[in-house]
Amino acid sequence: MKRLLVFSDLHGSLSAWLAVQALTCPGDAVAIAGDLFDTRFGNYGEPDFAPDQIRSSMGNLDFKFFYIYGNCDVEGFYKGFSHELQFKAFNKTIFMHHGHKSNPIPQGTDIIIQGHTHLPQLEKIQNCIHLNPGSIALPRNKTATFAVIDSNGVSLMSLSGNKLASMDF
Repeated sequence: MKRLLVFSDLHGSLSAWLAVQALTCPGDAVAIAGDLFDTRFGNYGEPDFAPDQIRSSMGNLDFKFFYIYGNCDVEGFYKGFSHELQFKAFNKTIFMHHGHKSNPIPQGTDIIIQGHTHLPQLEKIQNCIHLNPGSIALPRNKTATFAVIDSNGVSLMSLSGNKLASMDF
């Protein structure tokens, strides 16, 4: 993979899901740190709330996809995933969880990805990078954000393309 684009808390927003797809280039992968669909509390009266349409597009993805459930996702709506995931990318061990409950961090983890707060965060604590990509759908700081991990490091990006913070490996 060339890049791992990291998102969280889309909450069933079709326009946010289309933005994810538009940002993805050939060779990229996408990680969603929970609350992609929001089938627990979502508002079916909102024109942009389209979890069924997002789900139906999942079979046509042209990128590798990492996903975990968030507190607003109902597992039965999109089966086969978990509330946490550990995987390797760029010679780093990545542990992803949504952040709404305490998850033990596996030993040897290099990068922890979580969502839930809708606020971007990038910091290093005891040789481990902690990343929250924020939200492109419902940011609590009024700036739509996501993250990019590549072979050099991690960057927090605004949806408008500005690099907000970065950390080299």
